[in-house]
Amino acid sequence: MEFSEAVRRRRMVRSFTNEPVDDDVVRRVLDAARRGPSAGYSQGVEFVLITDPAKRATIAATGDEMFEQLQRPNFAAQAPVHVVVCVSPAIYTDRYHESDKQEVVSETSDDDLWKVPYWYADAGAALSLLLLAAVDEGIAAAFIGGVEHELIRDLVGMPSSYVPVGIALLGHEAPDAKQYGDVAARPRKRRPYNEVVHENTW
Repeated sequence: MEFSEAVRRRRMVRSFTNEPVDDDVVRRVLDAARRGPSAGYSQGVEFVLITDPAKRATIAATGDEMFEQLQRPNFAAQAPVHVVVCVSPAIYTDRYHESDKQEVVSETSDDDLWKVPYWYADAGAALSLLLLAAVDEGIAAAFIGGVEHELIRDLVGMPSSYVPVGIALLGHEAPDAKQYGDVAARPRKRRPYNEVVHENTW
């Protein structure tokens, strides 16, 4: 698939069939996601692949009350593949104290250096690649946040030094998916190019 078509077709799908996703497809999607940019070659973004039904059910159950109030299906419960996108801030801070990075940042305080936490930028880049790779593979994807960090850490044995940024859902789009937009927001048109791109000055 052409890159421009993958970008155009990418959207969050909020209704999945019960058809499984081929293991090779999942592997290719995650292989693409791990190839995202990484500040200082820190490579502190990692993924936890969850296909175990009980663990997926535990994650999905955290949204049951909300979906019941909204009278909508719990699409996290439907998705056969959950991918926890996680990041270790310590990997980045340690990396930037190594000699090659210190040649550039030694005069910069940690407070100034991490005004923008690069690890979240890298996690977002990895997520974008994951979502685009899913489109390229012909499967559906979504992303959810707001799941309790300690629940995720306990469920998968994640070290406390890692932050679970959110969960990507992979599966096959259900026929009714297009009727479900954002869980708690009305649809809005994408802002036009000239409103979001500022040339040379704001």
